[in-house]
Amino acid sequence: MQNAPTPSTPLHPELLLAASHGDHELLTRLLNTEASAVDRLPSRPTSQSVIVEIEHTATSSASASILLQGVTPDGDSALHVVAGAGDGDGYLKSANVIYGKARHLLEAPNKGRSTPLHRAARAGNVKMLFLLIRLAGEEDGGDERVAAILRMQNGIGDTALHEAIRAADMRTVAVLMTASPRLARLPENGTSPLFLAISLRRYDIARELHARDDQLSYSGPEGQNALHAAVVRSEEMTELLLQWNKELAKQQDEKGNTPLHFSVSVETETRGMLPLYAVPVKQGKSITTLMNITDPPLELSKQLLEAEPYSAYQPNKQGSFPIHIAASAGRLSAVIIILTRYSGCASLRDSLGRTFLHVAVKSKRYDIVAFACQTPALSSILNKQDNDGNTALHLAVEVGDWWIFACLFMNKQADLNLANNRQDTPRELSISSIPSGLYCFLNSRILIHETLSSVNANLGIYRLDDVEQEYSRQSEADNEEKGSEIVSNSTQFLSVGLVLITTMAFGATFALPGGYRADDHPHPGTPTLSQSKQFQGFIMANTLAFFCSSLAVLSLVFAGTPTVELPMRYMHYNISIWLSLNAVGSLAIAFAIAVYIMITPVAAKTALAVIVVIVSVGALHSPSIIEKFSILLIVLSIKLGILPVLKSSISKVMLLMCWPLIVIFGWQEFSSRYQ
Repeated sequence: MQNAPTPSTPLHPELLLAASHGDHELLTRLLNTEASAVDRLPSRPTSQSVIVEIEHTATSSASASILLQGVTPDGDSALHVVAGAGDGDGYLKSANVIYGKARHLLEAPNKGRSTPLHRAARAGNVKMLFLLIRLAGEEDGGDERVAAILRMQNGIGDTALHEAIRAADMRTVAVLMTASPRLARLPENGTSPLFLAISLRRYDIARELHARDDQLSYSGPEGQNALHAAVVRSEEMTELLLQWNKELAKQQDEKGNTPLHFSVSVETETRGMLPLYAVPVKQGKSITTLMNITDPPLELSKQLLEAEPYSAYQPNKQGSFPIHIAASAGRLSAVIIILTRYSGCASLRDSLGRTFLHVAVKSKRYDIVAFACQTPALSSILNKQDNDGNTALHLAVEVGDWWIFACLFMNKQADLNLANNRQDTPRELSISSIPSGLYCFLNSRILIHETLSSVNANLGIYRLDDVEQEYSRQSEADNEEKGSEIVSNSTQFLSVGLVLITTMAFGATFALPGGYRADDHPHPGTPTLSQSKQFQGFIMANTLAFFCSSLAVLSLVFAGTPTVELPMRYMHYNISIWLSLNAVGSLAIAFAIAVYIMITPVAAKTALAVIVVIVSVGALHSPSIIEKFSILLIVLSIKLGILPVLKSSISKVMLLMCWPLIVIFGWQEFSSRYQ
C-alpha cells in the first residue's frame, strides 16, 4: 500500500479545477505539458541513446506523479476529487487519466483515511465506483486487490459500504456487495453495515445486505448489536432480526444492557392538560412538546421476552434489571408486560437494593407508582427498604413530589413510621428536606410535612427541641436576610396587579350597569337598577374588590419596607396575599353579576354561558392550586375522617377563601327582603 500524499504539497489550482468539473481535456493537457517540460531538459550523449530513452520515459512518469502528488487541505488527491465530484463521462475519463499517471492514488488515503472509493460511494457515483473497482481488478492480483481495497477502513472504521449506506443508494450497495460479497462482515467489532443501516432507518438496504450474505456482521458500537438498534427504531426490523438470529436477544453491550433493556428504556413524558408555551428543558433529557404524539409499540417488549424469557432476569453492570429501566423511563406498559409474564420481577432489587417502585418514585413516574399502589398483588413491595433503609415513602418525601406522596400515603398498606438506616422516619425527612425560606402554603414539601404531622406520624425518640437544632442549617442572620429579600422582590410585582384591580373597581363604581335616572325622576342621578336584587350584590362585590385591593396595597407597603421588623413584614405579606385573592374573586363576581343584570332580560342563555366561562377559566387558570387542595382534603379525609378535617385549620383556609361569596350573596338576599 502506498503512503498518503505529502500534506505539504498543495494541489495545483488548475488541476483542482479540471478534476472538480470533470474536464479531462484540461487535465490531460496539464499533465502532458508538465511531462513535455521535463522532456526538453538536456539529453545525454548519443552513445548511450538507449539509456537516454529509458531515463526520459521514467522522468516523464515522475513529472506527472509530482503534479498529482498535490493534495487539498483535507488531504484529498486529484483522484479523490474526481471520484466524489461526479458520474458523467468527463469525470470517468478524468479518473482514467489520473489513474494512468498515478495508479497508487487508488489506495491513497486522505487525512480522514478515506480512499477515492469512499468518496465515490458517499456521493452515490455508481459509474465512478464501478470504474474504480474495474481498474483495481485489472492490476496484478485482480480479485484479491479489489477485495483488499474495498476492505480498507477510514479513520472511524468505515468501509466504502458504510458510506454507500449513509448515501442511501441501493445501487452503490449492490455494486460493492457484488464486487466483494463478504464486505458486510466488516468490521468484526464496531459499527457493522447492518447496524448502520438500521440505525439510519435504511431498512431496504438492511434486507439487501442479509439477502446477499446471511453470515454478515451484527456488531455495533460499545458492544451493542443490530437488535439494540432495531428495538429503538423499528418493530418490523426487530421481528426480522429475531428471525435471522435469536441469539442477539441474549447479548449484552459493554454496560451489560440487553436489547430488552433498550426496548423498555424509550422514555415517555406525562402530557399536561394544556400545551406548553414555555418548554422546560433539562440537559440530557428529551423534550416533550406538541409533536410528541406517538408512543413506542408495546409488541417490541413482548417479542423480546418470547425470544429470550430469561432476559427479564438479566441485570446490566449497574445492577438494573429491565423492570428498573422501564420504571425509570416511565414505561408503564412495559412494566405491566413484564409483571404479567414474570410476577417475580416485582421483588427484584438493583445494586442499591431498590425495587422498581423505588426507582419510579425517585424518577417521579406517577403512573407507575399509582399502578403499584392500586394493584393488591404488589402490596408486598410498598414497605420494602433499600440499602439505605428507605421505603418508597421515604423517597417520595425526599424528592418532594406531592402527587406521588399522596398516592402512597392513601394506600393503607404503606407504613408511615418505618425508620431508615439513619433512624429518620418519613416525617423527619419531611422536616429536613424543606430549605429555610418563605414558601406558599401549597408548596409540595410543606403539604407533605403537614399531612404527616396531621396523622401524628412518628418522630424519633429524642427531645423535640433537639430536632429543631439538628435541622437548623443556617444562622438566624442568613435566614432573615434571605426572607427579607424574598418579601421585597415579591411585593414589587404584586403591587402592580393590586393597583390595577383597585383602579378597575373604582371605575366600575361610577360606571354602573343600567346607567342613571334622568333629572325628571324623583331621585335624579341615582342608579336605574338600584331596586334590583342582583344590583345589590354587584355593589357589594365591587366594594369588596376595591377595599380588599386597597388594604392589600397598604399591607404590601409594610411588607416591603426594610425598616419594619421581619415577623411583622411576614404578617403583612400574608395579609396582602389573602386580600389579593379576595379582591380578584370579588371583582370576578362583580363582572359576572353585571353581565347577568344587563343580558338576562334579552339573552338569558348568553348570560349563563358567560358565567360558566368565567368559572371555567378561573378553574383552568389555577389547576395546580385546586388539584393540590382537593387531593389534600381527600387524603386527610381518608386517613382521619371528614369531621376531624373540618375541625382543623383547613376550615379556616376555606373560610378565608370563601367569605366574600358569603358576604356578597348574603347581603343580596338580605337587602332584597328588608329593603
